[in-house]
Amino acid sequence: MRNIWITVMYDGSSFAGFQRQENGLAVQEVLEQVLKRLTGRKTTIYFVARTDAGVHAFAQECTFYTDSTIPGDRFRAAMNAYLPLSIRVRASREVPEDFSVRKRNTGKTYGYLLSASREASPFLRRYVWAAGRRPELEKMRAAAAVLTGVHDFTSFRGSNSVPADPVRRLYDITIRQDGDLFRLYVTGEGFLYHMVRNIAGALLDAGTGKKTPDDLARILEAKDRTLLGMTAPAAGLCLLRVYFEPVTEAAVEETLAMPLWPWTAR
Repeated sequence: MRNIWITVMYDGSSFAGFQRQENGLAVQEVLEQVLKRLTGRKTTIYFVARTDAGVHAFAQECTFYTDSTIPGDRFRAAMNAYLPLSIRVRASREVPEDFSVRKRNTGKTYGYLLSASREASPFLRRYVWAAGRRPELEKMRAAAAVLTGVHDFTSFRGSNSVPADPVRRLYDITIRQDGDLFRLYVTGEGFLYHMVRNIAGALLDAGTGKKTPDDLARILEAKDRTLLGMTAPAAGLCLLRVYFEPVTEAAVEETLAMPLWPWTAR
């Protein structure tokens, strides 16, 4: 059996998340249906991030095993010929049989978009949280500094989380403002369920004076989700990059310079 690695991007607005499930159509299911059509065999997609309903991705990394004779680099075109336009395979290649995107990755960068206006552009409505609150950039950055590093993020995990170690390392939180639009970039070695969306909500609260950096430090220490506040909507969130090399400042800057509009300015 050959091991094929694909990088997938998708608009998650119409899907019930990435992972296959019973209560709605998921991106994984669509990919597997296409592979069955191409190869004639039922195929399981293995993936890095279980993005939720409405969450998007530029770089969901996946692998699958196949005995198909299609060359590794040709799966991209072959799959895209049958996939809906809301899902695209960006790259495909054959890798050693023991390669695993889950085990080999070193971290991820997520982007989150929020608007200070409730009247966000209709062309962005699927991709932005129109919060209707104007945060102060420096207050948000001061709060973000509290969250970087190694912490127990129990207070930032979703209520339906599967059991997982809540201690995570955040390498970087970068926040940039473009008029009413705020771009949040969160890079870490791994994330809990709803963790980035809860961070986005907390940073908005900090930027509008509802919480201080000291408040966030106390909430981290308390390990109590009820102290935090609202979970930011799914639409603003996008998986931008999965790293397979050490996560450095230069690597993060490279990600933020990629043409990944609207999550990056280019």
